[in-house]
Order: sequence, then C-alpha cells, then structure tokens
Amino acid sequence: MTQSPAAKLLAIVHERQRIPLEELLASCPELSWNQAFSLVDNLSRHALIGLHRLGVDYELRALS
Repeated sequence: MTQSPAAKLLAIVHERQRIPLEELLASCPELSWNQAFSLVDNLSRHALIGLHRLGVDYELRALS
C-alpha cells in the first residue's frame, strides 16, 4: 500500500524531528515545490508539524 504524500511528509518530519524545507523537498522528488509547500502549510495549520522561518529558509519540526 502506498502512503499519501501528506503521510510521507509527516513521517519524514517525525523521523528527523527537525528538517530544513529544502531537504524535505529533496526527499519527495515526485512533488512540485507548490504541492509540497501546500501540504506543509496544511499540516502546520492542523498543528501536526511546526513551520519556522530561519532567515530566508524554513525549518519543519515534529510536534509531540
């Protein structure tokens, strides 16, 4: 069974605990930047991950 793109992103963030957005994007080459950021935005709005700006970059953090 193939997991959904959102589930895959969430699993990667929880495995790493903290990951720069660009590294996450590299882990999901099947998604465009817009698709991935839309999923990240949705996961963040539902408090499943934390999205933090670090200068010009973004970092994703697993939330307990």
